[in-house]
Amino acid sequence: MTTFCKKGRMEIKKVSDLRPVLFDQNIADNFVVYEVCRGEEKKGDLRRDLTLIHPRLLGWELAKTFGHYHRNNEAEMYEVVSGQALFLIQRYEGNPLIIKEIYLVEAGRGEKAVILPGFGMTTINAGDEDLLVGNWIKNDVQNDYELFQKAGGAAYYCLRGKDNQLTPVKNGHYQQIPELVRLKPKNLPRELENLEFLINPTNYQKFLTSENLYNKI
Repeated sequence: MTTFCKKGRMEIKKVSDLRPVLFDQNIADNFVVYEVCRGEEKKGDLRRDLTLIHPRLLGWELAKTFGHYHRNNEAEMYEVVSGQALFLIQRYEGNPLIIKEIYLVEAGRGEKAVILPGFGMTTINAGDEDLLVGNWIKNDVQNDYELFQKAGGAAYYCLRGKDNQLTPVKNGHYQQIPELVRLKPKNLPRELENLEFLINPTNYQKFLTSENLYNKI
């Protein structure tokens, strides 16, 4: 899938780029973990990026993106183009090492996952093939990677355990982590389909809740 980026700006992330957030710090090979295409599509004040995550394990850990928050707590919307995705999303209040809410969203081809305002996230390849996801976001949103870097990643590492079962393991750098809640996306509410909520989220607060957007597994 080397031609997935046609109009955007490519970024390539290798093991060495992700080392600060990995469960296993001793991976010797420096292979490409994922590729990002910034600005593949534009629509007014919004842009669509694409991310291609390869299925190669990072030690025992499933391949993932570095993880980030948004500097001004903006929302974001992802859609799975191909493959099987996990979106690990987490929220803190005052102390970034004390997590108040954390969810693992399981999504397949065609499903959409809204990253709620105030949540940080990382995207994980849950399958055995390339995962391609697209995300719509405001043009001026700035990603903040520093908190994930300081904490050694998200609050859970997603490992492949016995019999290929997903095994979430708590990240010991955090001071407090709730139990992980697994979710599946509901159909996107009609009121959010025009993506206006990404520009003016305060007008859509009643729709932007985990209860409205997801079902518990």
